[in-house]
Order: sequence, then structure tokens, then C-alpha cells
Amino acid sequence: MDSLKSTASARFRHGSAKRSRRRHGMPLSLFLIKYFIYILLGTFSIAGATVSLLIVAVDSGALYPANYASINRDATVGAIETRGTADADDIPSCYRWGIFDERGRLIESDFDAFSKDLATGFLNEGSEDAVVYSSPFGSPVYAASAALEDGGTCVLVYDFNPDFVSKELRDALPDPQGMILFAAAALFAGMVALIAVRASRMLKRKLAPLTDAAQRIGRRELDFDIAKGTIRETNDILEAVDDMRASLKASLEEQWTAEQAQRKALSALAHDLKTPLTIVRGNADLILETDLDEEQSSYARFIREASRDMEGFIGRIIDVSRASECALTACRPHESAKAFCDKVIQEVSALVAAYSGRLVVECDDVPERFSVAAGPDIVQTVMNVANNAIEYGTAPVRMSMSFRIEKMRPSMDRTEGKSADTNALLIAVENDGAGFSKSALLHATKRFYRDDAARSLDGHHGLGLAIARERLESCGGSVLLENTTRGARVTLILPCHDDR
Repeated sequence: MDSLKSTASARFRHGSAKRSRRRHGMPLSLFLIKYFIYILLGTFSIAGATVSLLIVAVDSGALYPANYASINRDATVGAIETRGTADADDIPSCYRWGIFDERGRLIESDFDAFSKDLATGFLNEGSEDAVVYSSPFGSPVYAASAALEDGGTCVLVYDFNPDFVSKELRDALPDPQGMILFAAAALFAGMVALIAVRASRMLKRKLAPLTDAAQRIGRRELDFDIAKGTIRETNDILEAVDDMRASLKASLEEQWTAEQAQRKALSALAHDLKTPLTIVRGNADLILETDLDEEQSSYARFIREASRDMEGFIGRIIDVSRASECALTACRPHESAKAFCDKVIQEVSALVAAYSGRLVVECDDVPERFSVAAGPDIVQTVMNVANNAIEYGTAPVRMSMSFRIEKMRPSMDRTEGKSADTNALLIAVENDGAGFSKSALLHATKRFYRDDAARSLDGHHGLGLAIARERLESCGGSVLLENTTRGARVTLILPCHDDR
């Protein structure tokens, strides 16, 4: 009861501390406003540059101001009427002009198709000056007329846009104001794209602690401190995720403790049952040695066989309990891969000698510089595989083992963010025999799998290869099953490190 109170008190203090820190950091709205300000400043800069460029072009004499044609219209018309003739060199480039005879036929002009239609319509209406074209998407177009001494008329067409002073540039290039505005629009689009990319990268960086925490919790790495960000809303979420991590960790620890206690109680009970069962079977054997009639003998045999079956069930319970714990104890601090191989060879050699068999060993490809995370559990795993190879092989016993270091597929180094070569110690155990069936090749490493066609011996519960797989996987290794021309091969793959 006291422990529950202390746990609850600690959680309350933990939650209170988190709530007191929860409002630290920059609000997300300020983060977004910052980039809107960037866009606003960039827009003002582009607009200022556009206007400045137009002013410089006008001041340098490259462009006429937008209102030049309107302001100088009367002077230009008066000069043409005073001369009585229209000369192209005397008419500024901001005007499109054309000469019509008394019958309204166009004699000479520098009109484009659009200006020609506007001038013809203007002349037919008999106006002196008027708006001849208007659009909500552009400035209006005006026209004016000047009487010539031969009775003809010169019509001028103009608008309120800057124009090139050079007629060659005017005819060769688009409208200068349109070009500059198009360039400004392109710059604006590029600026927005760059700011958006920058904002996306910064937001991703701000959310990195949240992504990292979610990934680590997904991998059940619960014993870590969640890093805080600089955005207030993200920190709120991180605090909630941290509460979830702490609660999940406490829940898993409680579950693990309960499972451990249950496994220990089950294992102890199974061991306690062995003693009375041994007594039952022993007494059944003694009864069978006395003078019994046929019916009494059958009853005694039933008792003896049932007690043997119960011993088998108890052995299975103990194996299941050990299989549940194997992943917790498989990995050990690193030791020399060469020393580990020598230890395995010594143990397996003794095992094969007990069967009066022959062991062939290849261990030349294990340099001294490599180390492996292994220990007694991994040694026992190899022994179990070797024992299976003997029992499921043909007589006389002949088994071969090979040890070698190989480079595995490159993996990603999380600390450096780059690919790193991975080395592995491969221990291959081969026997002479029928080999694995197709079903066994697919399922033999699963718990309680038994291939009756290949496993005709009693006393096995389909846990040997499953335990081997779980122990190796807890160290980052694996188990590979194959058939050879002589029998079966089990390869145990255990990660190792080059200590150079």
C-alpha cells in the first residue's frame, strides 16, 4: 500500500512539474507570423525594385514616362498641323500613327493590327480625341487626329504605359511595363517558394523531438528523456507524450514483474511435482516386480505410463518458462570471438565423444581482432543445436561445424546518419541424415512446431530451434535452416565487431 502511495505521489509531482513548464516556448502563431513578415518584406522589396527600375529607365532616357503621350498630345498634334505633313522622325515612339486620305483610306502608318482597327474606327466616328479601347485588365487606349494640308488626316493612338524611346526596341520587344511586372511576379513566386521551403525545414526541425519520441516509444525504448523544442504547442504535445511514455513504462514494468513472478511460481511448482511423480513411478515399478495377476499388472503399467507422460508435461512447462526468459539473458558483454569459438568447439567435442561420433571443425576464418556479444546462453544454444543434429542424424554419428566472419548488408548508423558495414559470426552445424522437410524449413523455428515425419524421437516439444532463434534475435542475430547433399544444416548468425 505504501509503495502504491509513493508511486502515485511521484506521478503527481511529475505531472505538476510538467504542468508548470508547459507554457514555455514560442507560440506557433509567432513562428508563422515571422514567415508572413518575411513574405511582406520581400513583397515590398520587389515592388520597390520594380518602381526604382522604371524610374531609372525613365531618367536615363530609355523610356518615356507613362503619361508622356497624354501630356504632349496637344503639342504633337499642333506641330503636325503647323507643318501640314506627318513625318515619322518627328512623331515620338509613344504614339502609333497613320495617315488617311480624304476618302478615309490608310496611306502610311506604323500601326500594328490592333492599333489599325482602333484608328479606323476612331476616324469613321469623326471624333477629334476619344477613348477608343478600355479594359479592366489594362490602361485605356486613346486616339487623336491632326488635319494635313492636302486634306488628309493623321491619327495618333497612345495609352498610359511607359514606352521605349527607341522605335526599334518598341517594335522588337514586348511592352516594357509588362516585362518588368512579369519579372517582378517571377521573383515574387521564387521568393514565396524559398520562404516556404525554409519554413518547412524549420518546422520539421522544431518537430524533430516529437518524431524522435514517437519512434523510440514505437520501438519500446521507454527509458529516455524527451527533448524539449522551442514551440509552445509542440512542447505541450511532448509533455503529453512524455506522460504516456512514463505511464507505459510503469505499466510494462508492472506487467513484466507479474509475468516473472508467475513464471517463477510455475517453474517452482513444476519442479515440486517431479518428486511425488518420481515416487509414484518408482512404486509402480516395484509393484510390477511382485506377483500380480494380469488385471493388476495392467493397472500398475497404466500408473507407470501415466506418470511418465506427466513428467513429460512438466518438462514441457519448464521449457516454456525458460523460453520466455531466454531473450532477457541471451546477450552478454563482448568477448573475443576466437575464445568464444574455442569454448563452443570444446563443449561440442565432448558431446560428440559421448556418442562415440566424429566431429569435423573448420575455424580458420575467425581473426583475433573480432569480438562478439555472447555468453553461456549462446553457448548452450549451440549445444542444443548440436545435440539435435546428433539425435536426428544417422548412425554412426558424423557432424561438421564451421566458424567464419562475414560482412553483412550495410546498415544505417543512427548516430552518424550514414551507412556502416556490419560483421557477423556464422556458426554452421551440419549432420548426415534425411535433412529438413519443406514444412520444417518454413516453420521449425516457431514454438511447439514438430515435424512428425522427421522427428520420430520422444521427449521433444518443438522449442529447441525457437529458443535458439529468440536468443539470437535478442542480440541482433538470426537462424538459417538449409538442406545439404548429406543432410541438414543450421547456421547461427551472431553480430560481431571489428576491434581495430
